[in-house]
Amino acid sequence: MPMTHKTMEDFARSCGVSRPTLSKYFDDPTSVKPATRKRIEEALRSSDYQPNLFARNLNRKRTRAIGIVVPTVTDPFYSEMVSRIELRLRDEGYWPIVISSHGSTELEMEATRTILSLKVSGALIAPLGLRSDRRTLEKLTQTMPVVYFDTYLEGGTPFVGNNNAQSVSTIVDYLCRSGDAPIYFDIPHVNHNSPERLNSYVAAMRQLGQEPVVIGNTRDYTWDFERIGYEQMEQMLGASGLPGKNRGLPGKTGGLPGKTILCANDRLAFGVMAAAFAKGLKIGRKADCDLRIAAHDDHPLSRYTCPALTTIAQDFAAMAGRSVETLLALLNEDRANVAPKVSLDAALVMRQSA
Repeated sequence: MPMTHKTMEDFARSCGVSRPTLSKYFDDPTSVKPATRKRIEEALRSSDYQPNLFARNLNRKRTRAIGIVVPTVTDPFYSEMVSRIELRLRDEGYWPIVISSHGSTELEMEATRTILSLKVSGALIAPLGLRSDRRTLEKLTQTMPVVYFDTYLEGGTPFVGNNNAQSVSTIVDYLCRSGDAPIYFDIPHVNHNSPERLNSYVAAMRQLGQEPVVIGNTRDYTWDFERIGYEQMEQMLGASGLPGKNRGLPGKTGGLPGKTILCANDRLAFGVMAAAFAKGLKIGRKADCDLRIAAHDDHPLSRYTCPALTTIAQDFAAMAGRSVETLLALLNEDRANVAPKVSLDAALVMRQSA
């Protein structure tokens, strides 16, 4: 039966070491002598003692914790990013604390206040963007090292994200070479990615001698991209395209100005594809198909749509890795290895939808 110790003082006495030495071990096992480390670890194996990390952190200026804030953890894009960041931080000896702002300005402000109160060493944040309270986030960046990922706010805070100019031009070029030039289905501009992708589409089309065509309601602020994709696509298709009727004839695609659609992100494409299917339209790049649909992000579910979604794959591994590396450089005061803005190239993923 393992020995029971209620306090760190009790456990330190049973190990034959001082309390400061034991505390030093829990901060960094390599910081104590090998013989001392061996004695402590043998005692841990024969005891049920666990240090009270919260109590210990109250007496520190900074903890070994890192705050992670994202707009939502239910979106698989952010789930994937958080998972990769968490594992990398653990490998580096840090304790990740994840908080979701749930798309709310108030909850994002609360998250930053919580991070401050927990006295974390630093933070990795994907801001809401348009709805972020900049003063609250600026206060945080003045207090501790912070790195933005996926989305940035204007200012000097380091950022790691996607190179939207490269990624959008890549898929526009592919769609123009492989069929009709794409129309662009936009989303509400909730953060900088949305207008950057729109502008990149317009520039890429003009460079290829094509006329840009943009559809989609961008006025209403929402992160519910699947729903607005479905509803707007359904409205544009109107009463045409009923199952089993008029396959491939003019008018089948209702009020759409083209038959190749590039969606601003994969989640929007999910709704667009569902509405097209409900109207009896066939999606794909074969001659008997009514629509080609492509998108951006390589959302973890994109390969499982029917047909599988042609898209642009953001580099999750590089984005998570560079974000953590940048924060670690800031924590080590290694400014020489901190780039103000890292834009990562993405790769075209050709599947059956376009």
